[in-house]
Amino acid sequence: MKILQSTLLLLLFVPLVKPAPPSQQNTDNFEEILFTRHYEDQYLDGKNIKKKESMITPDEKSLQLQKDESSTSLPLKKENDEMPTCLLCVCLSGSVYCEEVDIEVVPPLPKESAYLYARFNKIKKLTAKDFAEIPNLRRLDFTGNLIEDIEDSTFSKLSLLEELTLAENQLLKLPVLPPKLTLFNAKYNKIKSRGIKANTFKFNNITSITDDTFCKANDTRYIRNRIEEIRLEGNPIALGKHPNSFICLKRLPVGSYF
Repeated sequence: MKILQSTLLLLLFVPLVKPAPPSQQNTDNFEEILFTRHYEDQYLDGKNIKKKESMITPDEKSLQLQKDESSTSLPLKKENDEMPTCLLCVCLSGSVYCEEVDIEVVPPLPKESAYLYARFNKIKKLTAKDFAEIPNLRRLDFTGNLIEDIEDSTFSKLSLLEELTLAENQLLKLPVLPPKLTLFNAKYNKIKSRGIKANTFKFNNITSITDDTFCKANDTRYIRNRIEEIRLEGNPIALGKHPNSFICLKRLPVGSYF
């Protein structure tokens, strides 16, 4: 009887101390493993991303450095006084071409300039400062500008100037011209006889002219109505020997005929 009671008590007691199911313990461990792997993956991915960034960054910095170097190279050139003009115009072997760029004044020229072509712009005035430090100029062409005034000393220091073209401007008078000038063109201006000073053409040494100098050869119907007066006095030429040179003029040229 006592043995039966002990057995029953033992059977009742065993379920109360039954351990937790192994499935729950395995689940907890599995979640912990997953969390650990996820963390390690994120950590490794983060390291890889940083590694990639560190690999890319030098290239980007080098590109930026190259951009910075290229952007700073231009201002260094601009420090040269000649560069602004040669960026706007074309400078080539002593010649400067500033045609149709809408400049209103003569630009600073390279000191070695010998030829300046500034045709068809908006220049209104020429001054002595424009060419003060350019002593080697031999040819100037300002055709098709708006020049109304030229200071008398503008060409005074240009001892080598041989050709000067001021055609198609708004000039009312002419300045004193340099002594070595061999070609001068001031057609289509507003110059009148009182706008030509007595010493303007003192450099002339004209010894001969042709039948086509002022008129069209053998065309007596052609008349130059716009030419009011031609003065050739002071030149070693006998105008009487060249009568066909001025048959189209309204007035005979002033000068020696014998």
